[in-house]
Order: sequence, then C-alpha cells, then structure tokens
Amino acid sequence: MIKYGSNALLANLVSFSNELANLGAAIGGIDTTEVMRGVHLSQYFRSHNAEGLPPITSFLRAGCGFGGSCLPKDVKALIAHGAAVGQEMPVLKAVIRTNEEQPRRVVDLLKKHWPDLRQRRVAVLGLAFKPGTSDVRESPAFPILRELEREGAILTAHDPVAIPEAKAALPDSKATYCATLEEALENVDAVIVVTPWEQFRSVPTLLRGRQTAPVFIDCRRAFDKNSVNRYEGIGL
Repeated sequence: MIKYGSNALLANLVSFSNELANLGAAIGGIDTTEVMRGVHLSQYFRSHNAEGLPPITSFLRAGCGFGGSCLPKDVKALIAHGAAVGQEMPVLKAVIRTNEEQPRRVVDLLKKHWPDLRQRRVAVLGLAFKPGTSDVRESPAFPILRELEREGAILTAHDPVAIPEAKAALPDSKATYCATLEEALENVDAVIVVTPWEQFRSVPTLLRGRQTAPVFIDCRRAFDKNSVNRYEGIGL
C-alpha cells in the first residue's frame, strides 16, 4: 500500500502538472515551464520542519477535507477558467468532489454506533478551518454541523477563538456555542474533533472515567487512537 500510495501520488502530480499546462495553453500566453519553476520556489518544497520533513507532507495526511480562503477558491477558479476556454479539468474536478464528500464520512463514522442520530448529544470541537486562526471560510466543520442537524442530533460546539465568526457564518444553526471546552463536553454521547487545536489535547483526559465513554471521532488523526476507549478516525 505504501508503494502504491507513493506512485499514485507521483502520478497525480504529473497529471496535475499536465492539466495545468493544458489550461495555460488553452488560455494563451502562459509558459508552463515558467509556471512550474515558480511553483517549485514555494517554501513547502524547499525547507524542513521540526521532524526533518518538507512542509508539503502536512498536506499528505487523511482528514475531513481542506478549507480556508485559498485552496477551495483557487481550485474552483482553475476549473472555471478551463470551462471558459473549453478545456476540461478532470483532475481538479475530482479534487473538489472528493473534498466535498469527505465531511459526510465523519457522520458515517458516528452512524456506525447509532444509525439513528436523533437526540444524540454531539460536541463538535474546532470551527476555524485550521488551528491558529479565526478564519472559518470553507471550514469542514460547517457541513458536518449541517449534516448532524439534519440527522436530528443535539449539538454543542467550541473553538478557542472562532465562535463569533462561526455564529455569523451559520446564523440559522441550532448548535449551542460553548465558551469553554468543559461546557461543550458535558453529558455528550460523542465528540468530533474537527480542528486539532493544541487546547484540545486535554480532551481524552477530560473524557476519562465517565460511566459511558463517548465515541471520539478524530477528523485529522491528530490523537493517539489508544488514548480513548471508543476511537474512530478517518482512514482507520
């Protein structure tokens, strides 16, 4: 699987480069060699993190999908430019399709335990699209919240900094936004960690000793799977 994964990634990079080259040729006045030379200058390819790995490896991890102000918008922009010049962008369309479907997989993990989620108390932790920001644009937490509401779950939500932004982005949500982590975790049947804030490291400890262990869904595979009794994670 490691060998297949490695080669499939390389194949994806080649097809992506070719798809971008074809779009540049269709638009006109764009030399893909110059484009890719600029892409290669990105810090993600040229430096290393504390683990001795290029930063690009942070993108090569399973999770509930990407969000933010750049990745979704820019991928969709390239697809739109392709449509404008009659150039199909199948790789990038597949990227968006997979990303849009990924939050549903989180709900499916929960439904392994309760096919009917009505009246199940679920805490959703992390509303910003990544740690260290209050930016909630295209946050995968939102489709997860919406899907859980459709399923009839009773929701609490917490984020260290992004609660005001989340309230503004989802004005019709019935979720209870909690000021503290402890409040969000009170009497819950399940916990979904969407954004792996450092402040959430204490969650396994806070859940320990409860009469019935909540289901713990790790959307970013950021926790030790043995740290809680009822662990579920993307790709496990």
